Amino acid sequence: RLTLFLFNVLMGVSEVLIRFARCRNEGRDMRSLLRHFTQDVRGNVAMMFAMLLGPLVVSVGGALDYSRTFTIGAEIQSAMDAGTLAAASLSQGEDPETIVRNYITAALSEHNGVLERLNVQVSSDLAINSREVTADAVISVPTLMLGIIGYDALTLNRVSEANERVRNLEISLVLDISGSMSGSKITALRDAAEEFVGVMMDPDLEGLTSLSVIPYNGGVRLPQTVTNDLVPGTPNDSGCLELGVSDPVTMDLAANGYDWLDWQDRDQRGWRSSAFCPEENEATVFLEQTPSVLVNLIRDLDAGGNTGLDVATAWGARALDPAWRGRLGGDFASRPAAYDDPSTMKVLVVMTDGAATAQIRRAQNWYGDWYSYEIYSASQARDNMADACDAAEAEGVHIYTIAFQVSGSTNRNLMRDCASRPENYYAVENLDISAAFNSIAADLNNLRLAR
Repeated sequence: RLTLFLFNVLMGVSEVLIRFARCRNEGRDMRSLLRHFTQDVRGNVAMMFAMLLGPLVVSVGGALDYSRTFTIGAEIQSAMDAGTLAAASLSQGEDPETIVRNYITAALSEHNGVLERLNVQVSSDLAINSREVTADAVISVPTLMLGIIGYDALTLNRVSEANERVRNLEISLVLDISGSMSGSKITALRDAAEEFVGVMMDPDLEGLTSLSVIPYNGGVRLPQTVTNDLVPGTPNDSGCLELGVSDPVTMDLAANGYDWLDWQDRDQRGWRSSAFCPEENEATVFLEQTPSVLVNLIRDLDAGGNTGLDVATAWGARALDPAWRGRLGGDFASRPAAYDDPSTMKVLVVMTDGAATAQIRRAQNWYGDWYSYEIYSASQARDNMADACDAAEAEGVHIYTIAFQVSGSTNRNLMRDCASRPENYYAVENLDISAAFNSIAADLNNLRLAR
């Protein structure tokens, strides 16, 4: 700095002496010399450049120092963000501070002398379903030119925070066990659904996931917890209810006042079953978290009966509706949670291999022969299902649909339109229905992680 200053002074003094020497050689007196000196502009540019050279060098060099410093700061921030996100993962078992430091070290490897001046503080807070990692970095970046004016280093502070939280998960699994599912198809379904339960009911996340399994043929058999609530003054039986034209999509059914579904003059409850009511061991299980209970139900599933796709979809949606809290039984008294609960994700999975069929709920005996009649048509059933899907999606429910060897554009479009996203619709052409369930499970495990 002193050298540069003296250089500037000498350059200015030299210019002054040169001008005076020129004037003397021309025989001028002192007054003339001074007047001539003030009027002579020759060499002013050189003199001004000499005087401004120091500030100019400092300005340009300082800009380079600031640019380099903030480039390093951006690289540190990017490395910290990536490091804290990786360290916050619940699936990793390493020390969070080590992970964050490794990311920063890799990012700054090309900047000599910077890492030695870096001070990083990493804190981590781990709970059963969440991990939060915070990193605070302070770095003193050595300057190249600003040291001339006394700034040997520029100090930066960078902060990064990441949180991974496993949200509560409510799943309704609606499974077609109608007659067309017989043979290898029902076997494939049992295997796929059991595997799905194994993936979703992770023991490490106990208490976070509830799963309702809703098998259906022409109707849905409800557990006695629900029938006791809806059918007054009857024995404690599981069974199927008689619902009207609009009831299948009415999410908040009346508290009571319903009758048992009647088929050929017999209430469909207890051991009685039909094409519109699954067997006794196929009663729906709501809000369950014990894998063995769910698996036992799935292993008992057999094929037979019609396809009450609208009725089943509506019950799948009800299992997620907070209006039914405390009325479905199961392991969670506080579920279904509120739709706007930020800590809960609700999922409806609807699977079928056919078309929604008309509801022929009753039959009359006319001189020894039974005659069935239609309560509502297949077209109405499709409309009912679409309404149930729309109502659930409007409340933020994630809807997945699986069309298992479904034929016809009408039936495929019904399932495709029900899904909340195009990619949530799975068309399975062969027997590998497990691939669809596995894909849904993987997607759910990603969606439930809030970062």
